[in-house]
Amino acid sequence: MKKLLFMLPVMMLPFLGFTQQQQIPTIEVDGASEIEVMPDEAMIQINLRELGMKVSDVTNALNKKTKAIQDAIKKTGVSDYDFVVDNYYVNINRIYTKGTSKDSGYVASQNVKVRVKNIDKDLVKVLESISSKDIDLSYSMNFGISEAKKKVHQEKLLELALEDARRKADVIAKTLGIQKIQVHKVNYSSGVSFQPYEPRMEAMMMKSADARVEPTFSPEAQKLTDRVSVSFAFMKES
Repeated sequence: MKKLLFMLPVMMLPFLGFTQQQQIPTIEVDGASEIEVMPDEAMIQINLRELGMKVSDVTNALNKKTKAIQDAIKKTGVSDYDFVVDNYYVNINRIYTKGTSKDSGYVASQNVKVRVKNIDKDLVKVLESISSKDIDLSYSMNFGISEAKKKVHQEKLLELALEDARRKADVIAKTLGIQKIQVHKVNYSSGVSFQPYEPRMEAMMMKSADARVEPTFSPEAQKLTDRVSVSFAFMKES
């Protein structure tokens, strides 16, 4: 019985601490920040596809296409880029007609990603090298902000988010007649995020040598954002 009476107060300590914490009056706000930044890199996503009657035929043809693209980019002299190949698939080419299906060889597909890190100097060269090859492919491109550039703005974004949280808390306190508030808790885990932007192509590349026009892009500034949650404590009026 004595042992039971001794353990009961010990078990109650976490609960009492939690209750006391809950009794602290607080103002909880979210601070947000936003900065517009011009993109400094471009991601080109190329989709390759090959049909054939044998697995070896389609894979070999697909590998040749990928190598041809890589060789074409190398010939431009551009050096500041990443060339990534992923999502390699080989499946049965199943054709559906009027509720029935028929297998006709194999289909192989692959995605190639080219990250161009100098959009002013190298982007047009890379795009033209891809289009100059007689290869059946499709590709898309979007501008983005590099991780290095995001880190440059990360500290400023957090400062602005904290200032925004403080400003909101001050407005709430003033409106409610609270004399003094102080930081009680800060919750920050979001990190910098950005909104991707799809480019507007003002001129399409043409394969005819007589009417070839270089592509023109007009990238817009992208928004870097951050968010932080801050809890401000205050004393209740007696």
